[in-house]
Amino acid sequence: MAEMKWNCLYYDEWVEREGLDLIRGHKIDDVFTQPLKPWARTGGQAVQIQLQGTGELNAAYICEIAPKKQLSPQKHMYEELVFVLSGRGSTTVWYDEKRKNSFEWQAGSLFAVPLNARYQHFNGSGTEPARYVAVTTAPIMMNLVRNDDFIFNNDAVFPERYQGQDQYYSGKIKTEIFGLWDIPLSVNFSNFFANVYDVPLEESSRGVNTRGYNFELANGVQGAHVLEIPGGTFSKVHRHGPGAHVIWLMGEGYTMMWPDGGEKLKENWKRGMMVVPPDWWWHQHCIVSNEPARHLALKLSSKTNKVNKNSMNTLKSTKRGGNQMNYEDTPPELIAELKNIFVQECAQRGTPVNMDAVIDI
Repeated sequence: MAEMKWNCLYYDEWVEREGLDLIRGHKIDDVFTQPLKPWARTGGQAVQIQLQGTGELNAAYICEIAPKKQLSPQKHMYEELVFVLSGRGSTTVWYDEKRKNSFEWQAGSLFAVPLNARYQHFNGSGTEPARYVAVTTAPIMMNLVRNDDFIFNNDAVFPERYQGQDQYYSGKIKTEIFGLWDIPLSVNFSNFFANVYDVPLEESSRGVNTRGYNFELANGVQGAHVLEIPGGTFSKVHRHGPGAHVIWLMGEGYTMMWPDGGEKLKENWKRGMMVVPPDWWWHQHCIVSNEPARHLALKLSSKTNKVNKNSMNTLKSTKRGGNQMNYEDTPPELIAELKNIFVQECAQRGTPVNMDAVIDI
């Protein structure tokens, strides 16, 4: 009889069997340059990432496709949301061999693979590798089911998500208004966004002159948003549920994170850093560069398909029962502490502080 193992997670054991490294902690310093290892299952190079703030519910991996190559076809009983970091190529998706969908992507593209659909990624360059980061629900599925055959060799299809429609990856966007938070915001539905750097941003209530864009993909339980914050400002203090993988695309700054009554953790970042704030920890994003900062959050719990209540009120003020402190509602001693740190950080870089409209600096 095999020796009993205690306090083991099936997902961790699976990563070990796959021959890959599993990164833990709070952050990845640079998703664009993170070292990778061969991944036999896909034929690419990869690393698996399970950061503390996921609550073991979702995870990420970075994968690279060599020039002139393609990855092996895959399918799995967990969701996958893909953001292309560099390079260009194409992907083919299908349930039925006779009804395949193919589309081309580039650096900045965002798309989702429908649950348990087969798919294959191709590098479109003969000289440059293509690299992407994907956020998946593999941990919760694997830790619950504990059976590789169920995860990777299951014939189940989900017609409410995907039926092989010809225009499934056309990039056509349907926009609806979500009005349950402090200000109405547009939610944009599509299964393929060609370039998240080019999406039209609109006003956000996250902070001084912040702007954002919200993505819903593949009728899944994972969603995404882009947020841009001006230089020399910091966002409102807020909290939410687990699994928000925040990838910084431009700018420089730091994120302050802390649990109720606990010590504060300060994580410095620049382009390429990915951080996952722990479940229900208060946090704020502070921009110390002159230029604006922009992040893409790939996260568990979409606007339409919620998986936990902690993600329901992230842009609703605490005065209204939500989880975002307006500047004027932040306890004076807390706002003073956060302001002092921010002023010092900006002064070190010669960055003007642009918070006069809301805080006496």
